[in-house]
Amino acid sequence: MITLTETKTTERTLETREAIAEHVHAEFERRQAAAPFQTGDRVRITSRAGIPAEFMVGDVGTVMLCDPEFSPLTYLLGVNAQGMTIQFPVQTTSLERVAD
Repeated sequence: MITLTETKTTERTLETREAIAEHVHAEFERRQAAAPFQTGDRVRITSRAGIPAEFMVGDVGTVMLCDPEFSPLTYLLGVNAQGMTIQFPVQTTSLERVAD
């Protein structure tokens, strides 16, 4: 027995700005629905591997972008050691959702 993986491609022509905008929006919604974290989710960093000590003080942040289909990183908004609010990428697998 053998298992085959097949990729099927469809082709469409988008002829207007509105059609392109609708396509992009639909793709955004599809990716957002598939992501383990949504924009605005509060998360805790469970592993600091690769994160400098001066970034993401308190091991918490708010999700700004999570698109695991194209990146293993989730972008968080957090605070650094100087007290500045910064955006910083963290491995998605190193995060867990925090209850509000």
